[in-house]
Amino acid sequence: MSDQSLATFRAAAVQDSSIWLDRAASTEKACSLIEQAGGGGADIVALPESFVPGFPYWVFVKPLGETAAWHARLHEQAVEVPGREVDALVAAAKRAGVIAVVGVTEREPGSVGTLYNTNIVVGPDGLLGKHRKLVATWGERVVWAGGDGSTLGVFATPFGPLGTLNCGENLNSLARYALLAQGERIHVANFPSAAVAGARHSREELFLHVAPHAYEGKVFSICSSEYGTPEVASELGLAFDVPEGTYNCISGVIGPNGEWVTPPLVDEPGIVYADCDLNAILEGRLFHDIVGHYNRFDVLRLEIDRTARTPLHQAGPDG
Repeated sequence: MSDQSLATFRAAAVQDSSIWLDRAASTEKACSLIEQAGGGGADIVALPESFVPGFPYWVFVKPLGETAAWHARLHEQAVEVPGREVDALVAAAKRAGVIAVVGVTEREPGSVGTLYNTNIVVGPDGLLGKHRKLVATWGERVVWAGGDGSTLGVFATPFGPLGTLNCGENLNSLARYALLAQGERIHVANFPSAAVAGARHSREELFLHVAPHAYEGKVFSICSSEYGTPEVASELGLAFDVPEGTYNCISGVIGPNGEWVTPPLVDEPGIVYADCDLNAILEGRLFHDIVGHYNRFDVLRLEIDRTARTPLHQAGPDG
């Protein structure tokens, strides 16, 4: 924080559509968007939830018995970490000179069956790591299994520790606190299109997913939503409309004061940029540092189980 060359960074929140259920094409588009954001001067770039190979919108709008074919396509197109798609995203981040957070549907290398809702974090030097959503939201549990504490962490960037949570997980107070307690300064929250998911609520609902963390933790929260398209809606047999008072998507950056740093991008594809002054974090935490002087660790404390949940535990000769 004392290095004035790092006092500001430019955040880019991408609002665009994946090439639905096409891993290669969605990866190519993600790489192009990362490079476009880098060309716009971005240092940190956020892409929507499960951008590669696309969000499983059917879980919210179709009966379970009708979704097997879509699920099979998602499984076949899922991303392995590490893998070819991750390598491509790293290469794009290197060309752009940025740190990028990209939502993917992940499967274990060589596995058949279980999928995870994962955000991967890449930079010019490679894969920084990943976060698997701890609890899939509502119908998502049909598609994605829950992650574990081994991926609930922050990632080192030149501008301070970065953390990320997926969609409704940003309402999990303990998960958010865990990131703050690990020094988080920059947060990425990514989402699908509200319209295609059948959510069509007020845009203020999504703001309330993201703003509390920015304000409570005194961090910069980058919000990236997918731009829903009529083509995906049509494949799902849905009428694509955005009634007055509701929204398709909204993206932007919320600062430590709980307000948009720049006006958000609403209901259209594009990239919204925001120049973020890290000194605002210090100013905010003079009043409320909930992982420091504004807490009572003798009264309240949080424990994380870092155990990676694996299908087989092999005991040693003694047990």
